[in-house]
Amino acid sequence: MQGPPMDASASPNAFAPLIAYLTDDVRRRLASDIAAQAGLDAAERELVAATAERALRDNAERKLNRVLLLELHAAKLSGELPEGSDASRFAAFIARSMTTEFIAAIDRRYPVLRPRLARALDQQRRAIVAMVSRLEADRDALSAFLGADLGALRALHLGEGDVHEGGQSVARLTFVGGTVMYKPRSLHVDAALDRFLATVLRDAPSRIRVPAVLDRGDYGWSRHVDHVYCVDDAELAVFYRNIGHWLAVMRLLGGTDIHYENLIASSTVPYVVDVESLFVTEIPLPPSQKGEAVDLAQALIRSSVLRTGLVPFRAPVLGLDGVDISAIGALQGEQPKIRVPEIVDPGTTDARVGLVSVDIDTGKNHPCLNPDISRFWEDIVVGFRTMTETLNERHRKGELAPLLDAFVGCRIRRIRRPTQAYVEVMRMLWHPASLHDEAAAVERARDLLAKNAAVSPVAPSEPALIASEIDDMLYGDVPVFANVLDASQRDEVFRAWLDMRVELEELTIRGALVTAHLNVRLNDDKRSPYDLSAHHPHANDLDRRRRSMARQTLEQLLRLSVRGDDRTMTWISPVLGRGGWQMRTLQSNLYVGLGGIVLALATYAEEMRQGRLDEVAGIGDALEGVLRILRAAEDVDEPEAIGGFIGLGSQVQTWLVLDGLMPGRGYVSRAVAQAARMEQWNIENERVLDVLEGVGGAIVPLLNLAEATGDSRWLSLAERAGRHLEATAIVDERGACWPASIFDEPIGGFAHGATGTGWALTRLALSNAGTATDRQRWLALAERAFDFEESLYDTEAGNWIDVRKPDSRDFANTWCHGSVGIGLAACDLYERTGHPRHLDTLRRAVRVAAEGGWGHSHTLCHGDLSNWELLNRASRIAASQVPDSGMPPAAIVLSSIEEHGIVGGLARDAFNPGLMSGVSGSILQLARMHPACPVPSALLMEYRVAKAPRDAAQQPAVAAI
Repeated sequence: MQGPPMDASASPNAFAPLIAYLTDDVRRRLASDIAAQAGLDAAERELVAATAERALRDNAERKLNRVLLLELHAAKLSGELPEGSDASRFAAFIARSMTTEFIAAIDRRYPVLRPRLARALDQQRRAIVAMVSRLEADRDALSAFLGADLGALRALHLGEGDVHEGGQSVARLTFVGGTVMYKPRSLHVDAALDRFLATVLRDAPSRIRVPAVLDRGDYGWSRHVDHVYCVDDAELAVFYRNIGHWLAVMRLLGGTDIHYENLIASSTVPYVVDVESLFVTEIPLPPSQKGEAVDLAQALIRSSVLRTGLVPFRAPVLGLDGVDISAIGALQGEQPKIRVPEIVDPGTTDARVGLVSVDIDTGKNHPCLNPDISRFWEDIVVGFRTMTETLNERHRKGELAPLLDAFVGCRIRRIRRPTQAYVEVMRMLWHPASLHDEAAAVERARDLLAKNAAVSPVAPSEPALIASEIDDMLYGDVPVFANVLDASQRDEVFRAWLDMRVELEELTIRGALVTAHLNVRLNDDKRSPYDLSAHHPHANDLDRRRRSMARQTLEQLLRLSVRGDDRTMTWISPVLGRGGWQMRTLQSNLYVGLGGIVLALATYAEEMRQGRLDEVAGIGDALEGVLRILRAAEDVDEPEAIGGFIGLGSQVQTWLVLDGLMPGRGYVSRAVAQAARMEQWNIENERVLDVLEGVGGAIVPLLNLAEATGDSRWLSLAERAGRHLEATAIVDERGACWPASIFDEPIGGFAHGATGTGWALTRLALSNAGTATDRQRWLALAERAFDFEESLYDTEAGNWIDVRKPDSRDFANTWCHGSVGIGLAACDLYERTGHPRHLDTLRRAVRVAAEGGWGHSHTLCHGDLSNWELLNRASRIAASQVPDSGMPPAAIVLSSIEEHGIVGGLARDAFNPGLMSGVSGSILQLARMHPACPVPSALLMEYRVAKAPRDAAQQPAVAAI
């Protein structure tokens, strides 16, 4: 290094003078290179030089900050800084560090730092100079491209994307005559896609587009697209139909990586930019060992529209776990914050790297300020369907395949690992410890990438390729995998499109869209935004209508299944995981999984055998196909939880109910096996406590198993669960409540709150578990839980406040969070104890549920069919407490289904096959509407099949179900 450092005053980084000193040589070379560009005038050279200087310095800061922080603390701890103010001591560190002695010490402690930094910055320098040289050569061509004289350069933005292939990245250049994007890659594929769209869609003004490009071989220029909001709903509908068009086109072309930064909403036109990843073929996964239906379903997901990146999708990615980066997702209000490193207390001797929570940056992908895509789901699906029909018509005429010839020879990119994974590994490789011992860091990176390849078939596993990836990251590049498209790869993708099941693609689109809606509402109730109340309810011919609806719903369930050649059967559905809702194959739980579907199929089969439901062909084969997968999944998968609706408790419950429906098949032994796995669970340290998937939900299935087997072993396990609920209870003047795993504070209600836990503790206290003293203590704690729920009762409104939205006056009349679940718990406990407290609670719950519990959906968790169960059950034990609406509850439900169609999803337009939030619950309850149906309640985790027929004196006629 020679001479004084260049000016660093423009940087807010307190280490800026030192970083400028360490990078002086490369910055001088950069300045000299730009000064030599004859194609720039003096003002342009000044602009480019300043922008390039800033970009180079920012790059150096990212790579040097942690080393300099470590050196600062070392100097502080070793007493090398003089006495004085903190500011003067920090200034002394900066002055001390800008010496040859400090540089020599850096070289000893971090021998690879300066050589790697020099190469990374020199790559960046050469990439910037190459761009400026290309601009000089292409000025006249760019004027023709824009249709206007280019004029002087007025603004330059470097680093508009990831850094690839020797320090290169996208740049935005604004001239007097317009704005263009510089892209350091071939744009042949962009041009081919533009021609394809123009041929298929003609010159419709609002058709989907890619920016026009000027392809120059190894690089190119594209027009800049302005982000413009739609002005009204009519324009928004066109925009979202165009999203459907993109889904259809990208499904044909095997497109991926259309994330939120690669789509720009320009009024009604969604422009897709950076279309590098087309004709991407799928690498088969190893067999799941659960059955061919599961393998096929997973393959369908991987090849479906989900892979495009357009529709909401959450995959667990290092550094971005739970984040949706899709082009039409990435909605504000649904995104978790991410943790990023940042210098805390900069400019002081206490400066350090800390992880701070930040929001994901917003993109230009949305057509309005606060999009509600749930209003336009049907537009997206219709757009997909109509464009798919257009493409199919082209194919029938023999015109489609020839249009794909234009893509052969294009350079295409395959995303083999998530970019964020590379960013995290790169951060590790530039850590001070890695710079001190590079060999160990490289080995660690090699091990991480190899382990990633072991679980992700698309990721490179060959040692040579992993070594190449590491080499790129050592010098600041995000690795790129690209190839020239040949005819065989094109044909493989085209054949996959020909094999596409359109109905499953539409199902997947709807399911993915509803995940975005639900992720926005994770701390809200899951009611449909629609009013599904019947406008013209009637009670005529109820049993015929019930049978018809049950049959049609079952036929829909079977039609939308995925079947294997080994006679297994499964479904694809929105599933709630730790990172939010996402589309996936079903697991073995009761709530949204295979366990609940098995119960619905078994119930229908038994009721059909008894002549109380219509014949449906193939139900026996379907039941056996799902059972095969259910058994295999329990054997292969690690337990996800222990709760009564999600987890091992739900599996115990499933097999016990099946044993009642189909005795003598060894199902109790399956229940015992799953309970034995619960014994190995670390219950005493379990943090999820609710009925749905936590400790509270394990109690009743274990009590049921103890009763079914006569084995006190399961009472002892239930006792462990009860003791943990005691240990974790929060008891104050309001009563007792428990921390909620997915909500900000303890709440009420059955599924996640105090009522459910109090109900489980009461059930435990009424069993033979523990000692008499234990049971008294559990009962007392349960009473305090009911006190907490009572503290949420709003006397004026006559309903229970939802803690998640206390000021909304929006009361949840549902099983999961509100009056229906509260009422069912009270109903059950009043039948068992006769305690007047429960009768009083039941009275209030029934009243508000009868008035406001209709019209949300037709589900068990949060819909009409749980409301029907509450009113039906309450009428049997306390008929005087049930308001007379003039219409039987069954008639209200059936009329709603007839008018609106069965709504079995967590939102109107999503098909969900599951029990609690889907159509299987509808099938189950439609079967249970018949007064002779003996099937027990799923909502209260009953397992014993009731004796049928019931006491005729207490039953209404079939016609008035």
